[in-house]
Amino acid sequence: MLYLDASALVKRYVRDRGSGAVHARFNAGERIFTSVLSYAEIQTVLGRKYQSREMTRRDYEATRERFLHDWLFSLNLLAVDENTMAALPTLVECFPLKALDAVHLAAAHWLRDMTQLTKDFGPLGEKVEFGVSDRSLARIARECGFTVFDPERSL
Repeated sequence: MLYLDASALVKRYVRDRGSGAVHARFNAGERIFTSVLSYAEIQTVLGRKYQSREMTRRDYEATRERFLHDWLFSLNLLAVDENTMAALPTLVECFPLKALDAVHLAAAHWLRDMTQLTKDFGPLGEKVEFGVSDRSLARIARECGFTVFDPERSL
């Protein structure tokens, strides 16, 4: 089971170092989770790439369609609410996190906790891996006990 923050998820839609590793995880058929915040984060990256002419209109529209398809059919989405953010106050007290990084890490904590309590997310006790390309957030995730999938280092 894999939780992807936007820094790793975006590599599925924008060719970058580590894109192949992210595609491989999707192609492996495992359950991939992300926060609903990733919707805004990915759309923002794509919009910036289009505005800066790094993407043609045609590529931009096709990439947005691929993202929307994954959003609807391939990704398991976690809401941002008092449940998924329960760990956030402790995380920001202990670590120098940016706001959205804190939300992603809190959501991954919640997912990890839920896999211990219910089979709704997969086999009871299934390990949750945290996917991220940000080195600082990867270090913090490791300190929180996560195995980290860094697509840029999975080549």
